[in-house]
Amino acid sequence: MKPKLLHVLGGGPWQLPTARLAKALGHRVLVSDMYRERPAYALADEHEVVDITDCEGTLKLASRCRIDGIICDTTDIGVATAAFVAERLGLPGIGYETARNFTDKGRMRRLTDAAGMVVPRYRLLSSAAGLAAAAAEVAYPLIVKPVHSQSGRGVSRLATADALPAAFRLAQACSRSGEVLIESCVEGSEIIVDGFVVAEDVEILGIARKVPFSDSLTVSSRIHYPGALPRAEFERIRAAVCATLSALGLADGVFHAEFMLSGEHVVPIDIAARGGGVMIYTHVLPHISGVNVNRAMIEWALGEPVRIRPLAVPRAANVEFFSMPRGTIAEISGAEAAAAVPGVAAIHFNLQAGDEVGPLEHKDRRPGYVVSLADDPDEVIEIAMRAISLLRVRMAGDTGFTSIG
Repeated sequence: MKPKLLHVLGGGPWQLPTARLAKALGHRVLVSDMYRERPAYALADEHEVVDITDCEGTLKLASRCRIDGIICDTTDIGVATAAFVAERLGLPGIGYETARNFTDKGRMRRLTDAAGMVVPRYRLLSSAAGLAAAAAEVAYPLIVKPVHSQSGRGVSRLATADALPAAFRLAQACSRSGEVLIESCVEGSEIIVDGFVVAEDVEILGIARKVPFSDSLTVSSRIHYPGALPRAEFERIRAAVCATLSALGLADGVFHAEFMLSGEHVVPIDIAARGGGVMIYTHVLPHISGVNVNRAMIEWALGEPVRIRPLAVPRAANVEFFSMPRGTIAEISGAEAAAAVPGVAAIHFNLQAGDEVGPLEHKDRRPGYVVSLADDPDEVIEIAMRAISLLRVRMAGDTGFTSIG
């Protein structure tokens, strides 16, 4: 029997695990991306330069190549395209309208609100007209964010009106549609929930607590998966997750969601119909849940049976983000020693020699992170801190190395 052809949207480093695994499972791989040089092309049986936000262009390519399935499991910007192509070709997919619900924060907020969930106060604006009035209705402190964006780009947290016009311009510049969401800040603790849906049956595969940087409250310094939660807390979170997924229409596939635990309420903040970044999808979830979610997504996209059977008691994991001094990076040392610390699953640097370390404007401006895995929730943090203590950086103009914080 001829191997199936899986169309992977995106050819960057975060798509490498999907392309590599699909090949290991005996499938052929087609990769498309807007850039002419991408690392996943080397793994592909076929590749072509097509913008993954281009629905019609991607459909033409997929039709011509006679694909058996299409997947966009690591980036928001191609989720709607994958759903559009799958729908048009009669392949497994989440549905184009459902994909729009997960990639348009305005639709997301309206639908969860209409479903009777507790949501932040919000206003949607496509121009600066009425900006001050909308902010006054929502009330400070508030969040200004793009409706169509990812990785926290263009998100601002404001305590007063002084920076409101600048925050709106930034958010609008980062929003592909030009629409901006203004919403109230929800007090409480932020959590991440990862899971998989099979025929509307929701399986929670991991729940993490987020710790923000003290100088940038919208950017996480730690994502900690502590293992098992008290049963009552787990069920309260699960009920909110199921209500959110139902409101947005996800019947099958992976999800990565952010909620605020605010008193007795579990408030939806953001949710994506794709795997979690910073190696949550590829490294963390298989360890804590025992489920290879990447494999499940490939199987689902190709119309094969999917069985999600998580461990009865989840393990622990941690993603620890580190800081560097402001300025230009000249040299980083200690990476090999840090990676060799038992329990370290991966070390990733977002910034390299020659890059500028500046303010934490969004998630991708964090210099890097350590992923640690273990059974004990305290141990995973200790492992990460041990690894980070071995890292050193020399900034341009300095003669010596300094510790990474």
